[in-house]
Amino acid sequence: MARAFDGNYSVICNHDWQPIEEFIVFITKMRLERGFSLSEVQKAFGLFRTIMLHQLPLFFQGEDLSNALLAVNNSVDVTINRFSEYFQGKHEEEMQSLLESLEENVEKRTEELHNSEKRYRTLVEDISDGYFVCRDGRFIFANRALGAMLGRESESLVGEDYGTFFAGIEDQFPESTDHVVFETEAVSIDSIRFPVEIKINRVCYDGLPALAGVCRDIVERRESVRRELEHERLLVIGRMATVFAHEIRNSLSSIKVNIRILQRKLTLVENDTRRMEIILRDIDKLDQLLRDTLLFSRSLEISPHWHDVNALLSEAVQRFDSVLTAESIFVQVELDETVPELKVDDKSMDIVFNNLINNAIEALHDTSDRKLTISTCFRPHADVDKGMVEIVVTDNGCGMGEDELGQIFHPFYSTRRNGIGLGLSNVARVIDQHGGLIKVESKLHQGTTFTVELPWQKELK
Repeated sequence: MARAFDGNYSVICNHDWQPIEEFIVFITKMRLERGFSLSEVQKAFGLFRTIMLHQLPLFFQGEDLSNALLAVNNSVDVTINRFSEYFQGKHEEEMQSLLESLEENVEKRTEELHNSEKRYRTLVEDISDGYFVCRDGRFIFANRALGAMLGRESESLVGEDYGTFFAGIEDQFPESTDHVVFETEAVSIDSIRFPVEIKINRVCYDGLPALAGVCRDIVERRESVRRELEHERLLVIGRMATVFAHEIRNSLSSIKVNIRILQRKLTLVENDTRRMEIILRDIDKLDQLLRDTLLFSRSLEISPHWHDVNALLSEAVQRFDSVLTAESIFVQVELDETVPELKVDDKSMDIVFNNLINNAIEALHDTSDRKLTISTCFRPHADVDKGMVEIVVTDNGCGMGEDELGQIFHPFYSTRRNGIGLGLSNVARVIDQHGGLIKVESKLHQGTTFTVELPWQKELK
């Protein structure tokens, strides 16, 4: 009030409007900060005018009073109008600034919501599990993964009864509480049923209560459990087979030794000698079968040392000398003298060579011109400290078709009349343990070639 009085005094007495202009700026700022209304400021100026009108007659009379009253009215009217205009301008500026700030905040918040929704969509749409929201027994949202799982476009699921796609859950969903998990069957569009696991949560969707679920295809999980149980069963069978095989081999060894003793002591007549040889040959077959079974049933452990592969192969051929002669098989051995010593397990390599040679002999049974070729070869690498040793066994026997070639290394698959299909499976295991590779080429009635490739690396001194 004091500043208002001083401002008006300056206008009325000195015709100086500067103090009142400063007062208008002051009171406008106060008005904007304190929040009192425009009418309250106008009433305050009106009150000042009333006080002045009562005070002026005490000091002026006649024309002086009229001039004084006119000056006061003029000063107060100009002040009120000037204040109203100035305040209105400042108020509009403040409102504009507030509006711009509000628009900026709205735009920023809208962008945040858009990004949040985008992240949500990305998470929900890109997960491999099916995700859905349902209300009143129907889907109101489904992601792409659920659509793919059920063989439908995800958009086409919206509005559909979920009981159509999940068997026997009509009663489970409404009664579900948060984090409940249960297994059921899903039904695809082509009526194929498959096991799924569903986890349900109660959520608020679009402002209304709903059920959100995560659906996971558990076909592979069940298959994995089945394979694990099957693996455990095979382990038990393997342990049993190992025990039986050991016991049977011990008995066979005893039988063989005693038959050899009887052969030397007894005088055999007519076909008795041949019958005795048949017994011994069958014992050898059983012994070989048991050795293959034992090797297959236990984990393969090798103890590599440096060996001359050519020497190991020559010894293997010598072991079959009598059989090769009896079967009238012409053997051609071609050993590459440049083959270096190789770090291998000699006993395991005996298994490889014995099986390959024995299989070749079997394949040549019904061939007139029987020929077996065994060779080695060293293939150097660009790195002088590395290379590859090849062992090739070729026969011109019965050969195999494409269907047989794809299965010969599988356990229990055999093309031999009396084989059980473990020999080549064990060969493949041995070669794999040595970091090598075995390949086969064959044509019906033309013969078969097995190629064994073993990696060589120079011994570090």
